[in-house]
Amino acid sequence: MDPEPQVMIESELAAMLVKPPKLKPGATLCLVAPASRVADVPSYEMGKRLLEERGYRLVEGAHVRDAMLLFAGKDRDRADDINRAFADRAIDAIICVQGGAGTARVLPYIDFGLIAGNPKIFVGYSDVTILQVAMLERCGLITFYGPMVATEVGRAFTPFTDGIFFQMLTTSEGNIELRNRPGREMLTLYPGEARGQLVGGCLSVFVSTLGTEWEVDTREKILFFEDIDERPHRIDRYLTQLLLANKLQAAKAILFGAFTRCEYTERRYHSVPRVRTLDIIRDRVLPLQKPCLYGLQFGHAREKLTLPHGGYAFLDATHQRVFVESPVS
Repeated sequence: MDPEPQVMIESELAAMLVKPPKLKPGATLCLVAPASRVADVPSYEMGKRLLEERGYRLVEGAHVRDAMLLFAGKDRDRADDINRAFADRAIDAIICVQGGAGTARVLPYIDFGLIAGNPKIFVGYSDVTILQVAMLERCGLITFYGPMVATEVGRAFTPFTDGIFFQMLTTSEGNIELRNRPGREMLTLYPGEARGQLVGGCLSVFVSTLGTEWEVDTREKILFFEDIDERPHRIDRYLTQLLLANKLQAAKAILFGAFTRCEYTERRYHSVPRVRTLDIIRDRVLPLQKPCLYGLQFGHAREKLTLPHGGYAFLDATHQRVFVESPVS
């Protein structure tokens, strides 16, 4: 195996990035719900109990158990929970309860100046993508695309998921290699190497930023995408939209994760079952001739890696290796 590469932040990027303080034993964690209402209360309670058994003190956002339409309460209330968590000096890290829908609705009420002045670990994924994009764009804050309390910690927090999660939140020096658990192979779609900032998340949510003030500048970035319950024709639509917006062309490289429950299961007027999500991805990205890797397990994968959104990374698509610089201070 080749030696570990040097993952170095370029000086200009380093000046803009904010690494949150690392997670320490006995830290206080605030649980927030920026998206959907808690759907599985037993799993949520189990997740809380497991974190407490780890020695962490938990504080629950005031509106975590609220419900309005599809969401965990009113938009301003959900945003207020996040604002208060960043403002409270007694809180060390913030972890989302679950994803779902509605995170974009809280953006007008988020105090990004407050967040910039009080950087902390913030963890979530899926619908939370848009909030992580916004925190990076407005505050330069590295956040963590990783497991949430009700959907993973309380339901499927495997030793693999657990190990890389806490490694990512507590490692303040050196590099971390992102490796799938044994048996989960990656696929090189286009060979080559790239260094750059990791930006992305849930593909369908990321695309929803186009044409808004939260639209991402993808120049010189390593993009990472995954999704759930999106059929190949929708994946094609999202990737085509990114191509038409010149977002994929501007990037240095692309890293694709798991696309969970995204294959056709029956013949319909618009689908051919033998066309797979991977076929669509190949068709859209191979002409770009950029380093591209498929199959890293993050996001909606069961045994998932935690990725530092906004962190600096080295991608060797040829040899299927990914390294990130320690994302906490």
